[in-house]
Amino acid sequence: MAAGSEREASAPRRGGARRLDALARSLAPPAVRVAVLAAITAVLCLGGVARVPLDGDPAMYATIARTVLETGEWTHLTFNGVPYLNKPPLHFWLNALVFAVAGRSTFTAVLLPGLLGVLCTLLVYLLVRRTLGEDAEAGGREAAFLAALVYTTTPEVVHWSRGVHLETLLTAWILLGLLAAYRSVREPSAVLWLAIAAIGGWFAKGPQGLFPLAVAAVLWAHAGVLVRRALSPWSIAGCTLALATVGPWLAARLTEGSDFAHAYFEGQIGQVLIEPGRLGRGPLWYVAKLARTYWPWLPAAAAGFALLGRRSRTSLGARLWLVFAAIVTVVISIAANKKSRYLFQLYPALAVAAGLALHRLARRLPALPLALLAASALAAIVVAYRGERVSRAQREHSAAGLAIAAALPPDRPAWITHAVQYGEPQLGKIVGFYARPLLRTCRTLCAEEAEPGASIVARADEAELVAREVGAEIRVRRGILALLVRSPQRDFR
Repeated sequence: MAAGSEREASAPRRGGARRLDALARSLAPPAVRVAVLAAITAVLCLGGVARVPLDGDPAMYATIARTVLETGEWTHLTFNGVPYLNKPPLHFWLNALVFAVAGRSTFTAVLLPGLLGVLCTLLVYLLVRRTLGEDAEAGGREAAFLAALVYTTTPEVVHWSRGVHLETLLTAWILLGLLAAYRSVREPSAVLWLAIAAIGGWFAKGPQGLFPLAVAAVLWAHAGVLVRRALSPWSIAGCTLALATVGPWLAARLTEGSDFAHAYFEGQIGQVLIEPGRLGRGPLWYVAKLARTYWPWLPAAAAGFALLGRRSRTSLGARLWLVFAAIVTVVISIAANKKSRYLFQLYPALAVAAGLALHRLARRLPALPLALLAASALAAIVVAYRGERVSRAQREHSAAGLAIAAALPPDRPAWITHAVQYGEPQLGKIVGFYARPLLRTCRTLCAEEAEPGASIVARADEAELVAREVGAEIRVRRGILALLVRSPQRDFR
């Protein structure tokens, strides 16, 4: 009787195991895995993103791209009429093309970064298969799938992949560069593809795009081919291509009279490397940040780096990921100015390490990959359903910005005061993107710039003063903003 009961109890378990095996087999083909990863990542990166209007830097980036399209000025970037010198142009060029094809809206502004987030997830999958697939112990397809799941469900990756940010574009170029660096150890022609990825990374966000070059140099030195690769015809071709692409853009910016060299090289790059941030973050700040936020994947990543370390003598792929993680960690840790987004380029390496450890664990727990896949799908649904959460203060000033933007006549010159552009919060960002006319920024109160009949956007606490100074009528008040119209009879100073 007892034996019969035991057989009856075990039957459902055997049936459940068979169903799990069947589901695992259905997910085994690479095309299915790629489709599943793309779908989950697309929901995480794009689900519910257009329910909240753009604000802050995302609105500014979208405004710059809009300006590129509407003015036709592709070299000299501007934001509300002011030269924009802080970032290279590639993201703005690409987003301008999206606007040209699909129109200008909140969703089309976030579409490109979100799709690049999907691309980054698929590149993590591809890179693990290519760099560690020859290592039977690494698991190839299984480790690649788990690494990609870890990457796409990392909270910080989700955050910086939603909205208008430059991180996904930069990371896509870096991952392509890592693939080229890996291949260049054995294939000299891959050096040219490495140079193309570095050029793309530089145009995306500057010096961070050069990480794969540093990784390649270390790998070449370890393989004893450093001099041959550095002096090869492929390297010469890559340098020539860099001079022919980055060179003209830099020359145009350096000679435009906008103080680009000081603002970009000293203000942006120099400030990050040398000038400490106001928060006084020390060299171990990123370690503490990961300890607080990189969950639930932190233990798996730590175990995975140990696995990579054990294989580093025999596996070129293991060396690639260890060297990349080390270079990124050292560079961002010694830089004086530390920000959460600078960790973004480290997350692919952390995901690869975690994927290896999870694959090792899955040998003992065969249902683990399916459980992680189900949890990832559920997380994507929750993120898409909840969307972005903003503070009450941000909702209020966003509402004011949208109301003023809607009230601006499309056929009248539109100006914003210096306080709207540079005061906190910087309301020129949201008004600049959603207004029908392109905005221009006054040096102070617009008395010297705004033409007769022009619209002027001012902060509510300066509206009366602006009205007296420029001879304008206050037409609309909304929250902390006001819309004024200068009298057509007032002579332009």
